[in-house]
Amino acid sequence: MNEAFDEVKRETLLPEHHYREKLEYKEQRLVKLEQMLAAPEKFPGHKEGLSWDRGTISLEVVIARYSAGEELSSLKPDAIRCFELFKSHYASYPDYGRLRLWEPDAYQYTMWLLSLAVLLGLKEWVPTIATWISTDPEDGQDLLVSRLFGRLGVSLPGESLIHEKPYADLLGATETQGVPQQTAMAGYLKRWYGGMKNCYWYDGHKNLGVFFFGYWSFEAGLVTLLWDIDDSTYRDMRFYPKGLVDLAREQAKAPQAEVQKPHISRRTGERCPHTGRWGVLESPGAFVQERMFKEGDVFPEGIGRDGKEGPVTWIVMGREDGGPTREN
Repeated sequence: MNEAFDEVKRETLLPEHHYREKLEYKEQRLVKLEQMLAAPEKFPGHKEGLSWDRGTISLEVVIARYSAGEELSSLKPDAIRCFELFKSHYASYPDYGRLRLWEPDAYQYTMWLLSLAVLLGLKEWVPTIATWISTDPEDGQDLLVSRLFGRLGVSLPGESLIHEKPYADLLGATETQGVPQQTAMAGYLKRWYGGMKNCYWYDGHKNLGVFFFGYWSFEAGLVTLLWDIDDSTYRDMRFYPKGLVDLAREQAKAPQAEVQKPHISRRTGERCPHTGRWGVLESPGAFVQERMFKEGDVFPEGIGRDGKEGPVTWIVMGREDGGPTREN
């Protein structure tokens, strides 16, 4: 057991061996899916599922890395990859995997995608994410979803709450202030996991044969941020992503130039300046070629945007010494 991992991980139920083994498999799977989608289709409809799997896996990877205690700034490229893959999927297969809010998984996917975009400083993706949600009344139109997107300047229909359990408390937190608002948030976090029984990932920690990526109510962080709630009474509760909320609040105060500083990068043939996890900037599908390098290693060639191997730009995703991933 790596004590260092246990000290930094945010998800207490996540074993290090499971995280590293499954993460490596999922990253390899993303590369394989990219290749399969580039090949001729085997039968009608074959690629729809493959394309959807790319988005799903990339979302799970973002959550898993947060659970493992990865540096928060390193999650942003992973989130961008996730959004890019979903965008590509819906551009090619607009009806496959459309987020129908009456489905518990689709509802929570909506919450995750929206929350991660805002908490990681990627608000420009909010209008795009909204287009992935079905607005057909038969697929469900939800008041909470409408209110969250509306707070961010995007209009979606919804006059009633589809899933009372557990989302009634979260909706209530958007309708009050002060202590009652904090009480509603605490109540939501207390009942959140029990309300997820119909989601595919529920009780995933009990079956480590599949990818257990952690349990997080990112939407609790989103509401805290958007309604500027004092989270001091519930920030240490289970499932609350306090690290991302703190990051979002810090970024809101920071000068824009600081937030947008580029990642530390090196070209093929140059030496690695920091031991850690690096990814290829030009990778097809964005950031799917990731691997560990030690300080002094020479960066190899990689697969570029044209799908061919050659010189590429490697950017640091996370440093072993915990140092910054962006240029000073």
